[in-house]
Amino acid sequence: MIRTYRLTALRRKIILLTLALSLILTACQNISINAADTNTASPTALPPTATATKKSSPTSSPTPTPSPLRLFLSPDLPDKLFEGIPTPLGMVLTANLDDADVIVEIASGKQTYDLISHQVYALIAPFFTIQDDIALKDLNTWLTGSDDQEKAPFKAVYTNESLRLIKLLVDPTHPHRVNISAATSNDFSALPGSSWMILPFEELEPEFKVISIDGISPLDDDFDPTEYALSLPIGVRLSAEEPGITPEILNALLPESNFKPDLLTSLIMTGVTAMARDTAFVMSTEGVLYPGTNIRNVMRSADLTHISNEVSFYEDCPFPDPDYEGFIFCSDPEYIDLLVDLGTDIVELTGNHNNDVRAVYKVDSVPYTLDLYREHDMQWYAGGRNLAEAKAPLKIEHNGNKLAFIGCNSYGPVMAWAKTDSSGAAPCEDWEWLKQTIAKLKQEGYLPIVTLQFQEEYLHTATSIAIRDFRPLAEAGAVIVNGSQSHVGKALEFYSDALIHYGLGNLFFDQEDFYITYDGFIQKHFFYQGRHISTQLLTITLEDTAKPRFMTPDERAKFLQVIFDASAQLRSTP
Repeated sequence: MIRTYRLTALRRKIILLTLALSLILTACQNISINAADTNTASPTALPPTATATKKSSPTSSPTPTPSPLRLFLSPDLPDKLFEGIPTPLGMVLTANLDDADVIVEIASGKQTYDLISHQVYALIAPFFTIQDDIALKDLNTWLTGSDDQEKAPFKAVYTNESLRLIKLLVDPTHPHRVNISAATSNDFSALPGSSWMILPFEELEPEFKVISIDGISPLDDDFDPTEYALSLPIGVRLSAEEPGITPEILNALLPESNFKPDLLTSLIMTGVTAMARDTAFVMSTEGVLYPGTNIRNVMRSADLTHISNEVSFYEDCPFPDPDYEGFIFCSDPEYIDLLVDLGTDIVELTGNHNNDVRAVYKVDSVPYTLDLYREHDMQWYAGGRNLAEAKAPLKIEHNGNKLAFIGCNSYGPVMAWAKTDSSGAAPCEDWEWLKQTIAKLKQEGYLPIVTLQFQEEYLHTATSIAIRDFRPLAEAGAVIVNGSQSHVGKALEFYSDALIHYGLGNLFFDQEDFYITYDGFIQKHFFYQGRHISTQLLTITLEDTAKPRFMTPDERAKFLQVIFDASAQLRSTP
């Protein structure tokens, strides 16, 4: 006897048309399907219903109508997983697992599944958290209360999902031991200051920092859900061979994974690059690719890689003098090989030195520089052959994410600015054209990313002038606002739904006597389903006046503490 339990409105839909399948599939062959991970597969619509016909025969006897197929949907799974699943024809729901013909449940090693997908969750902390990773054994012991809670890096872990589901995820064998609480929202401001949270991947927000578990994060370039602690496998299996169940039906019953790599875009953004002076001397003596030795793999790993290159290329650029103390620069055209080797896709042209060649040698080298970029399949923005080109945003669509890059130079010098009929960087002017362009891009469905060549000073804090000029760009609709001018890593804040970073610091540029300029940032942003969902701060320090490397854990913790302390001042700045 089939027992059905009380159904939600969604699941009641599945009971409709209970006998249709038995009329059209009685002649189907037995099906053998190998278990497979189908994280990115979309549910397959069922084939149209055919009309069964039967030839009359005086000797034939009535054929009994087969019983409808019985479907068990585990009550441990949230209803939203089944919202996109077409109604399986001819099935009825059963609350009795033993009666079911088809079972959809949290997959375990005790069963063999015909299909498996994964629901991916993330362990998150407030953005201004220094810790990057936690061992799974430590997370489990703290969440099950079997270790000293005073030593835990967080006061509590909250979740906005079903508590039972998350507890099963953390400890499938003893979920009752897991000590987590339900949160009414994703707003950390309503929670204790060091609270962490578990969220479905698609609900990530930039104000959250994703904490890796045993070195694995869903934001990793090579992320494999099957190797991740907070990846929940959902399996579809048959209780026995059923001739009426096709691969299309099984695939339709499999909940889609909430982690779809083909909807994810990663973007690396960097600070000052000026391949001149001592940096250029090292490149000319140690090899053009030498400065990128330690960061090459990370730079190339992103879908899109941004470089703010301040200095134009010039064919007659003299051999670099490491002792040169001036501020008029050019770059040897061979140096573009470094940008190519790092996988550069986007070049920012807000820099102060783009027209230095014109000032010294009376040659406009910007067109030649742009031709080099085009030759190597690089796109650019915030500068060009004339004012209109310099002000035009760069629009890029990748994996369904629409990004628009735009920037300007407020600092000057005047000779660096483009004019109606001459090359250079886009001037910020009174900022109105920039704010209007940002708003227009937002209306067109783009995520505006704004970068600025601003006033230079050697402080980790944000100046009142920078706050005054950066924040209105966030209010206009930018999702990221970066200060590309700073030779120093500076404070950050979230303002009007945007991430504002007042300065990333140097990438490739030497300032030998200013040690504060040795430490800086590489940003890695993530966009998913048309939203900015997360930012990673990669910390670098300079070696050999030309070669950045990633900081050690101790160096990183100390540097982040300095920056986060400077950032805390912004939260009290109106």
